[in-house]
Amino acid sequence: MKLFLRILFTSIIILNFDQTFSQEFDFHTPIDAPFDLSGTFGEYRSRFHTGIDFKSRGVQGQKIFSIEDGYISRIEINNYGYGKVIYIDHPNGYTSVYAHLKDFSNDIDKFVRGEQYRLRKSTIKKFPQKGKIKVKKGELIGYSGNTGGSFAPHLHFEIRNTETQDALNPLMFNFKYIDNERPIIRGLYLFDRDNELVSKLPLKKQIRRLNDSTYTTGEIEYSNKIGLGIDIYDIQYKNLFNQNGVYKIDLFIDSILVYTFKMDRIKFSQNHYRKIMYDYMSAIKYNRKILKVFTPKNADLSFLKNNNFNGLIDPSEYLNNNVSIRVSDWNNNSSYLNFRIKATDAKDIVTSYDGIEILTNQDYKINKNSSLIEIKKNSFYNDLLLNISYRGDTLNLGEDKDPLRSSIIIRIPQSISDTLELRQSFIARVKNEKIRYISSRKDDSHIYANISSLGKYIISRDSIKPYIKPINFKQNSNVSNRSSIKLRLKDDLSGIRSYNGFLNGKWALFEYEPKSNLIFHKISDGIINKGKNVLLIKYQDGVGNKGVYEATLYF
Repeated sequence: MKLFLRILFTSIIILNFDQTFSQEFDFHTPIDAPFDLSGTFGEYRSRFHTGIDFKSRGVQGQKIFSIEDGYISRIEINNYGYGKVIYIDHPNGYTSVYAHLKDFSNDIDKFVRGEQYRLRKSTIKKFPQKGKIKVKKGELIGYSGNTGGSFAPHLHFEIRNTETQDALNPLMFNFKYIDNERPIIRGLYLFDRDNELVSKLPLKKQIRRLNDSTYTTGEIEYSNKIGLGIDIYDIQYKNLFNQNGVYKIDLFIDSILVYTFKMDRIKFSQNHYRKIMYDYMSAIKYNRKILKVFTPKNADLSFLKNNNFNGLIDPSEYLNNNVSIRVSDWNNNSSYLNFRIKATDAKDIVTSYDGIEILTNQDYKINKNSSLIEIKKNSFYNDLLLNISYRGDTLNLGEDKDPLRSSIIIRIPQSISDTLELRQSFIARVKNEKIRYISSRKDDSHIYANISSLGKYIISRDSIKPYIKPINFKQNSNVSNRSSIKLRLKDDLSGIRSYNGFLNGKWALFEYEPKSNLIFHKISDGIINKGKNVLLIKYQDGVGNKGVYEATLYF
């Protein structure tokens, strides 16, 4: 018994270490702006959101500070993802992350640009030697921006456990902010969990609001095992219109807490399970973010491990019961959805389904009229039925209703004899009458690619080189009154694969902003000479269509 109690006590300490210990820290604010959040920890994104997003007054250039003493352990510049980002390791065992920056502070920028010129690369990832670039608590490290996969100026801010690199909810670290509003519950959905081989949309139940905290719906009769889902969001305060995620969801049956979803910590290795924690079909078809109030099958999510019950409601166990779902934000503002469930006799309905049964524990090679589909085991999250056809020039893998855990390979037959046409050809996904380029390879009989979703695929061609045009100068311009040289560089089909800029034969750093199809060179880099300068830009798209732009500039 003593050994059991010691193990139990140790487990409790481990489970609560980050949340309890984190309260002892008095971190500096990461941004010189009000704590208005445009994104919360764990909410719906392409993956679970691993930080919080601070609004930056709608502009770029707000000052960004290190929250604590430490050293820069990683720094990146990327055209996508986090854009310009700094990682700082702190002696207390935490790492802070500052993403989508517009610029770094002077000393950091000098180091980064030196590495870019040394490597002749605009995108870099560096891991400075421990302690090489030290920072102090409250020290200016950069300025907020909109780089990478950002769609509005803001700071994406994270705190991680340095040893495990697990993302922790930054609000655990005493960052106070105004939030007096209860979460909003938009809808209740029922998932039929008896036939998991066939994916279908959950059944929506109409709800009504009784007061500022309580919602309800009519009695729910059910005969099969079901899971509950809710469409929810949270606002921080009135006139701040961002619809953020919630912190915690509790499921009660007859006033007994049976299941909890709480966002304190996320392992990056489990981040992809967002695809099945939120209903995939509803997101794809209607852009609805329906969060499951149960543990999806095959979802290895550590933040759900404390539940002894998987959340699925079985009619053999729950015959006539009261159900309550409590939705809470970080500041403990809560809303409730209350209703009754009643088990009924199952109806004998025989339904036939067509398709190839795909089991997650097996490999498959499927041939459809000379097209080939290669599926490795565990490519999907769950077993499913696939309806595959190849007619005309279109390979149809069926409706995009089952998410892929890892990519599969499709091979579409080709008999292209012209070498130029073959080089310019690629596999494209067809959706809503638009095509999307997919990086492809070729052999003597097929064009093939790794794909990450079901749907329709064809062979397409990009025969047009990228478009380039100067923005803030003309041929023979004097640019001495400019801070940068800007050009529009875009490709409407296969995208920009690479580009390089040169001034008087020397490689010059041109930064790239894909969202605005902009490349620009800062004159402060000191590459440009007094007098006459020759600017040369070499570029190519995803299928290798190349171009050269040349201009004469004066400084």
